[in-house]
Amino acid sequence: MVRKRKERPLATAALVAETEVCVPVESTAVVPVVSGLGPVRHFEPLRAARLTPAFAHLTGAIVPEANGVPSMMSGVEKRVLFNLARKHYTGQGIIVDAGIFLGASTVCFGEGIRRNLLVDQIRERWAKPVVSFERGIINTGMPAFFERHKVHDMGAVGESFAATLEANIAAVADLVDLRIGDILETAADVTSPIEILFLDVLKLPEISRFAVNRFFPRLIAGQSIVVQQDYFIDLLPYIRTDQEFFDQHFTYIGEAGSSALFLCTRAIGEDAIDRLDAGVSADEQERLATIALQRSADPARRFMMALSKTRLIHQLHGPDAAYDYLCFVRCEYPEQAASTLPRLRQALLSIERLCSGA
Repeated sequence: MVRKRKERPLATAALVAETEVCVPVESTAVVPVVSGLGPVRHFEPLRAARLTPAFAHLTGAIVPEANGVPSMMSGVEKRVLFNLARKHYTGQGIIVDAGIFLGASTVCFGEGIRRNLLVDQIRERWAKPVVSFERGIINTGMPAFFERHKVHDMGAVGESFAATLEANIAAVADLVDLRIGDILETAADVTSPIEILFLDVLKLPEISRFAVNRFFPRLIAGQSIVVQQDYFIDLLPYIRTDQEFFDQHFTYIGEAGSSALFLCTRAIGEDAIDRLDAGVSADEQERLATIALQRSADPARRFMMALSKTRLIHQLHGPDAAYDYLCFVRCEYPEQAASTLPRLRQALLSIERLCSGA
């Protein structure tokens, strides 16, 4: 069994680097950047946004029309998507919106495009600039979300919620190519350049690898932004190793909620994709997981990344090696390991059970 450490209270203060902007998660105010320095504010672990100054404007205000669909995303993540479409998007490529659940991300993108100063040019080039993907089937985790957010008449597990999704995005439907079904099939014909790539669909390794193969070669160097919505969670370690395999092609520009944002700075050719498909050694996977761990300045996010790396080590080397690394993690992050914050506690207990064979 995993040995218990004596718990102590979680410190609530956090240090923000001078070149970053820290935004409380539920704030809707625009946070100014003065002389390249962002304000230091108290924030909840895992919840704040930290973006480099060139992209600090992405945490600006969101219009009510873009904020009404129930979502598993945080408020600041919605603001980032809205402002990506409003202030960053130029129409050089499409917006791929992959894994939209009830449609919150789609509405954020659509309402952002409507307020984009280049909207006429965008619509001249792309009849429907947002291509949205969703399987649209109720899984076992969704009923609790529906109850918590008072979403009624959604049906049973295994049934489709496509009708509700379509109703939720009706206001921006003229901008959206909505594709319901398995993304391995519905995205197979995507050949357009991609300017914004939102990924909240990578729930299986084969989907992550498909997304890399289908979407990454279509990113525009110097312009395209990838939003990895499940980056800062303790599960799905392959998301980080797949993303970080291409670390020479991206610049990390910040985080919002559980999302990590990357600017594509170098085109990704088929040769790079082939190297990934040829296989990544265990040592290399651990190295990539360590790069991911160091992306964030938030100790709570780093702790979650360390727990994700523990899962990777369990997959690669078994429970004993994972247990040894978990002991190291608990020593390196004593305040986070002792925290009563539900997300941190749940993540730690889950990995403890995994290492103990429970």
